[in-house]
Amino acid sequence: MNRFYRSWIGVAVFGVSVAGIVGAANAQIRDAGAKIRGEYGMSMQSTSRSLSHARDYAYDYRTYAQDAHENKRPINPAVAKATAEQLGHNIKLTEKHLADMRKHAAGDKETLASLDSIEKHLKDASKHQADMLEMCKAEVDAQGSMKCCGDAAASLDKAIAEHDKLMKKLAAKKPATK
Repeated sequence: MNRFYRSWIGVAVFGVSVAGIVGAANAQIRDAGAKIRGEYGMSMQSTSRSLSHARDYAYDYRTYAQDAHENKRPINPAVAKATAEQLGHNIKLTEKHLADMRKHAAGDKETLASLDSIEKHLKDASKHQADMLEMCKAEVDAQGSMKCCGDAAASLDKAIAEHDKLMKKLAAKKPATK
């Protein structure tokens, strides 16, 4: 590669890096009235996304384990462990987003009660995720791990339903903008 192309590649990489940093910084900045208007920033969308990802991991693994069980094939321990870890990762992300939402909801008893309910379902899902992770230390039991993921998915479904209700309530409370 000649010198001209290397320098342009360097400029392009630098430009993309700066654009990414500026975009991330702008995503964090909100105007002074954001809290008054009840805007929760990225936490609302991030909570929804993390919950959905966690539920998807649980459902996908449950389907995989059910197929393995029905066809008398062993569960790949690496798949089970990776799924359990990703499920846990998304649950932890959701917990962080909910903590951020809780800060913004200070004093709003109705919103705090909804957050409490979501966190209760999330703790239940986390318990099932920990059980599944424990099963990954030895030969993975298809039925047992399938049940853990099914139970985690059920808890996540409840958390998602409660989160959706909360988002509708918050949207209704939000004052109209010009």
